[in-house]
Amino acid sequence: MALRRGLIGFRQDVIDGRWQESQQFCFFTHPINDLAGSTLGIIGEGALGQSVARLGQAFGMRTLFAAHKNVQGLGPLYTPFDEVLAISDIITLHCPLMPATRNMIAAPEFAKMKRQPLLINCARGGLVNEADLVDALDRGQIAGLGFDCLTSEPPAADSPLLSVLTRPNVIVTPHTGWASEEAMQTLWEQVVRHIENFHAGSPSNRVV
Repeated sequence: MALRRGLIGFRQDVIDGRWQESQQFCFFTHPINDLAGSTLGIIGEGALGQSVARLGQAFGMRTLFAAHKNVQGLGPLYTPFDEVLAISDIITLHCPLMPATRNMIAAPEFAKMKRQPLLINCARGGLVNEADLVDALDRGQIAGLGFDCLTSEPPAADSPLLSVLTRPNVIVTPHTGWASEEAMQTLWEQVVRHIENFHAGSPSNRVV
């Protein structure tokens, strides 16, 4: 939402005094676009991807679930992977990091992004080739990026993303998407419940 509305750049403009200098009630130094009517491409159709789809639909977005890369015949609920890349205004990642998904998005995939989408990664670092990501940003193949997870956490000194952190169309956060006080409370309640169930002889959430 912040990237689509240019909030990061406008906030900095106010801090820098540019709004005051303009002597206008509103000014336009960064692109402003609506979520309503835009296309949200979701890579990863699990619980998180499904929840993001519902949120997108609540904002009036058209939501597409990408078929697995290089996989055909998954049925009508899925849109071919390359088509999602080509027609989405925002692409959001919610899939696991596995050998098949490492560097799933790199230079060849950025070249297919015809609508210069925002790219959001709240899944796992390593899904996106970060050097190619910065190159795509420089080339204008994407409109911006929001990443909550990186290939190396914290980022290594030579991380390509360190060179673009101050740009108004870049948001990088330290893997805090999961870390609200409410989420951590829920997590510990689950841990306590599993321990109690184990001691009661009825183990829960078993991995077989």
